[in-house]
Amino acid sequence: MNKPKISIVAGNGLSISFGHFSGLAHHWNSQEPLSWPIDCPSHRHNFLNSLPRLKALHDKYIEHPDFDVFAKALDNATCTKHDIDPFITPLEARHFLTIAFSNYSNKQIELLETCKEWPWYKWIELHKGNIVSAFSLNYDLLLESIFDGVALQYFSLQVNHHGHGIPLVKPHGSVDFEIHPSSISYKPNYPLTNFVDLNDTPIIRLEANKLIYPRSQPLCIIPNESNKYSGYQWVAPANRLFNEEVSKCTHCIFIGISYFECDRPELDSILDRIPISAQIIVANPNPPQEFMERLKGRPVMIWSSYNGPLDSKGNLFTLKDIKTGNLLRNCFCRSGLSYQYCCGAKLL
Repeated sequence: MNKPKISIVAGNGLSISFGHFSGLAHHWNSQEPLSWPIDCPSHRHNFLNSLPRLKALHDKYIEHPDFDVFAKALDNATCTKHDIDPFITPLEARHFLTIAFSNYSNKQIELLETCKEWPWYKWIELHKGNIVSAFSLNYDLLLESIFDGVALQYFSLQVNHHGHGIPLVKPHGSVDFEIHPSSISYKPNYPLTNFVDLNDTPIIRLEANKLIYPRSQPLCIIPNESNKYSGYQWVAPANRLFNEEVSKCTHCIFIGISYFECDRPELDSILDRIPISAQIIVANPNPPQEFMERLKGRPVMIWSSYNGPLDSKGNLFTLKDIKTGNLLRNCFCRSGLSYQYCCGAKLL
């Protein structure tokens, strides 16, 4: 078949793009979640007040970026220096991120209904028949909500999901993941009295309207943390399914990937499986230099618009012939890129 096969790798840049397009970023900056007005699911006060160790650490470093505070939550020496429990603080951070991004996801879902002109939504709708796999480092449900909106089926190896469609891998966790209720049984509450973390159990998928409640075990990797879930039963098989598809793809799009050092093993593993002939698209106004170095020798295209997959004239980039649905013709210069985005673009 002469149709494109597209894999998507999404990072925080996808949520940032939507935040700017929808206006959500004015009040909900995805890089500053500790400042969000999050109510505690157990008691209707500010959630941080129910997480005393994380709050104490945040108060110590109130002038620092939030991601730096999360990095300090992972640092035993820093926690010990301030007489803050170095083992429970990361667990509190996981709980905070899960509930905070559950609230954030609900805001995204609500706004997406009126934001279907967002270029990424339109692009995915145009290419939904060509997308064969997806990999997301985000906790939120933005990518899933787009797929739902355009009727693209997906699954992530939750035991109560239908298992049809493309594999959507979320190796760092997701706000709609929860451990199976038969795995560990207790009534969670905030402040925490049971400290349950890093158990490799089956997971279930939560409905979007049932996200705001105390988790039995939060499932999210903290920013700046290496992936502790990589060998878990809901990650390793999903990665294998994704890798099967990405190894056959004609295009792989990296949307808003920062290429942080802690994420590089996972991202490099994907790069190693992408066919050498496949076109790699870096959708990022400021591509990380280290990432671009890693892509040397491959056919690479950069989509640099803050607004999404748009060219300089405001038109959607397409990866197929709109009339036939077939792959675009490769450039005669042997760059490996499509003619209209290589030498053809220089003639315009």
